[in-house]
Amino acid sequence: MSKELKGPGLVGFQLFGEPLITEHMAKGGMSAVVVDMQHGISSERTAFDCVQRLEKFPHCFPIIRVSDNNPGLIQRALDAGALGIIAPMINTPEQAQALVKSCRYPPLGERSWGPSRALAVSDPKEANKAVKVIAMIETRQAIDNLDAIMDVEGLDGAFIGPNDLSISLGEPQENTPTAKNVVDAINKTRDACKARGKIGMLFCGDKHRAQEALEEGWSFAAPHCDVGWFMNMVQDVMDIPILKK
Repeated sequence: MSKELKGPGLVGFQLFGEPLITEHMAKGGMSAVVVDMQHGISSERTAFDCVQRLEKFPHCFPIIRVSDNNPGLIQRALDAGALGIIAPMINTPEQAQALVKSCRYPPLGERSWGPSRALAVSDPKEANKAVKVIAMIETRQAIDNLDAIMDVEGLDGAFIGPNDLSISLGEPQENTPTAKNVVDAINKTRDACKARGKIGMLFCGDKHRAQEALEEGWSFAAPHCDVGWFMNMVQDVMDIPILKK
């Protein structure tokens, strides 16, 4: 297993359940693709197909965002070939510890052996080193517990969900938040990752914010998602003067 997740870089965030999109993200130079099984529009089989398409792109790291911090969901995603797991709504160090245990084979965790698609990785120790475990930080409770969460052994990093974080902090949801309390929480998470040498991922509203995020020291930035790109493209195509008469 030779793939590594090294920043700085851009992450393709995929909601459409179409493996061809995954391939184009990788061809375009994305350092990783996150196939979203929380809010994405795909079946489990399709999501796994998307991840497996990345096997032919050595530079592109396959990640699945599961719908819940559930050992069964997490381990099926890893068995299918994902090398990274993002779990939503990690609010306490105990939840972070449970996430890590689901992703690691004993003695580091409780992952069960049966890596169907990933059978090429025959060494559990190698798999334990290769898999990246990332917690979504997206609530007031998570920010309050941030240091304890980030200190969990085996947790590789954090991913900021700006919309849920904004809502939790009493602000309007935004892909690129501007409210000071939300910005402060985002910066606190970035600094916590940097201080521990862990991965920091940020979902951004556009490529300009992604550029800023990388300059600020985030390991990875997701410049919106495929659905957002498509919506913006449709709006641009429909911006034809003759249709406005």
